[in-house]
Amino acid sequence: MSSEKHNLLLIIGRPGSGKSKFLHNYSKDKGIPILNLDNILGKQIPEGKDANYVYEFIRGFLASYKPQEILIDKKTILYQKDTDIDLLDFLKEISANKTVITTWTGWTENNKLIHVCEELGTTVEYPLDSINCQYMELK
Repeated sequence: MSSEKHNLLLIIGRPGSGKSKFLHNYSKDKGIPILNLDNILGKQIPEGKDANYVYEFIRGFLASYKPQEILIDKKTILYQKDTDIDLLDFLKEISANKTVITTWTGWTENNKLIHVCEELGTTVEYPLDSINCQYMELK
């Protein structure tokens, strides 16, 4: 992976830390809507569709999306079983042409970025020196 930073800002925090509130205040101040991927994708990825379907669908949606900043809060649909979507890779890909600011349920610890997916009961770890994006952690 290149050392180039993506146009991605993760707002990191545990449940109840104020991630969504921070994003909603930013949205209100800037006049930029918050995207709800669950609503955009229709609450459930159609049976037999994989990660490529989601990537293509979102690319198509964002092609006509006017704001240069994309604010994302709700993205539960990306955690559906059998979609095989790596959340960080997905966010990096959509931040190639626009700035993406999104909430991230987790924390940093021992030089790692931790992501907790409560919907699936899983935890994923990324080395901090490999995430190639900016982040701010709410405590």
